[in-house]
Amino acid sequence: MASAMTDVKPGPRISRRDRARATRLRILTSAHSLFVERGYAATTMEDIAAAAGVAVQTVYYTFKTKASLLREAVELAGAGGPGEPAVEDRAWMRQAMTEPSGDRAVAIAVEHGVDIFARAAPLWPALHAAAVTDPDAATYFHSLAARRRAGMGQLVRHLEQIGFLRPDMATDRAADIVFALVSHETYLALTRDAGWQIEKYKAWLWATLRAQLAGPAEPAPDAVRGLSFESFT
Repeated sequence: MASAMTDVKPGPRISRRDRARATRLRILTSAHSLFVERGYAATTMEDIAAAAGVAVQTVYYTFKTKASLLREAVELAGAGGPGEPAVEDRAWMRQAMTEPSGDRAVAIAVEHGVDIFARAAPLWPALHAAAVTDPDAATYFHSLAARRRAGMGQLVRHLEQIGFLRPDMATDRAADIVFALVSHETYLALTRDAGWQIEKYKAWLWATLRAQLAGPAEPAPDAVRGLSFESFT
């Protein structure tokens, strides 16, 4: 028995930092599920702690407030995982911002931007509710809108530079149109409430955006090639 015990190799040691990261992710994952299932007001820090299997003091120590926990849950959902780069630094966004075809640039932005909505939009009702009663949540909510508007403005400026916008379309108006159409609210209205498939929604969004921005010209034949909504166009 003694010799058998000596043959057992110890597993790799987990550092304190890695344990803290794992605990943080577990809390965020539990919070995400509860915020979606119960809403913001009905979800308590005690509920989140119990679901994550940690002491409630750990939740407060790590995130301080429920509003900051919700904010980080939204950010993690939008990113798709811990450690992911900001949207403007992702390969698909760089591709869209350098794409010489306006149709293709919009299609790439729709393909991947809608995927962000698909991950983050389930938390949107909780964030709306939090913003009504919590000043910090309201500040974050408005900052998200500002960041989204700024990112869309950059894409619109690229579309203007490559001559994609129709002659009567000012860049500010184009950015307003993109901001209104490419939104969590529009996504939820058509996918959650109207029951559209995500691919159908992407195809509609791409066609609507290009019709608004570029006018009636025929789209480039390979604009949506290889994208998830190709068969819906």
